Amino acid sequence: MLILRGTLRAATQLGGGTNRKTGEVIPLRDVLQVETTDNRGLVQVSTITVPDHRAYAEKVGQTVNLPVRAWATGGPVNFVYESAEGAA
Repeated sequence: MLILRGTLRAATQLGGGTNRKTGEVIPLRDVLQVETTDNRGLVQVSTITVPDHRAYAEKVGQTVNLPVRAWATGGPVNFVYESAEGAA
């Protein structure tokens, strides 16, 4: 497990509703946006889906540590939230 440390910029829900073309129901998902700085000083904002955004709502603007897994598909590295219970 890795720890993503950065400034929490948003804690909210995205999605919800129905796709007009297919009729598919789009579920709500809880997300956090975390701002980090790389070794060149450039800012990157990562959007990470979490089980419950309300646990982080009071921490917007503060530094947070998120347990994550890293993954890449021939491009930039992305992060996925990993609960502490899932860590071995």
